[in-house]
Amino acid sequence: MIELKNISKSFGDLKVIDDISVTYEKGKTNLIIGASGSGKSVLTKCTVGLIEPDSGSVLYSGEDFTTMNTNQRKQIRKEIGMLFQGGALFDSMTVAENVMFPLKMHSEMSASEMSDRVDECLERVNLKDAHLKYPSEISGGMQKRVGIARAIALKPKYLFCDEPNSGLDPATSILIDNLIKEITIENQITTVVITHDMNSVMEIGDKVIFIYKGKKFWEGSKDNIFNTEVKELADLVFASNLMKSIRNKN
Repeated sequence: MIELKNISKSFGDLKVIDDISVTYEKGKTNLIIGASGSGKSVLTKCTVGLIEPDSGSVLYSGEDFTTMNTNQRKQIRKEIGMLFQGGALFDSMTVAENVMFPLKMHSEMSASEMSDRVDECLERVNLKDAHLKYPSEISGGMQKRVGIARAIALKPKYLFCDEPNSGLDPATSILIDNLIKEITIENQITTVVITHDMNSVMEIGDKVIFIYKGKKFWEGSKDNIFNTEVKELADLVFASNLMKSIRNKN
């Protein structure tokens, strides 16, 4: 579980995050949604320590990350997996080498143990025969799956996914959504997903946090959204004709 308590952040005179408190629940997919520039990414960067909040606290399983020293933070970061928007794979490394990278950096495994863990992770994302391929030789959807395999290599307690479906076709997006959801449940990870994909919200949104102009405007489950009276949320989620038709059926 991750708890954010009264997080605020300004850049100069611009307040980007305004007194946000939220709890990301263990074993669930916690989705952060909002228009571009609403503060989603800044909030997440404050959560993982890439940006220091001006006020408030971030607690990982009850431990205050904001007051930790550098060494203490390193221990927490070893428990965090990251799936980046563009995949962020190393082009010069094979698929297997990409997945092994965090193991070499942050574990004390032997070479054979690391190799076994790479095999496990790639098999879990259905890429057991892709070890020797390079990122340029596989599809965008496969690259995202490699990114997931790398993110879970160290068996993280916490998983952050930044726009995991960016650039993917609808069928592949559903596959990635389901994979994130399954891994979250199987390993009881606290998963946080930043997304613009409203289909993802409706598919895997155990908990949805709507950020509007730097404030937490709404939170609830995907099922609650259908009956929302918050105009700003409805305008975002049901902007497309497809989503409008889904809402009307419900």
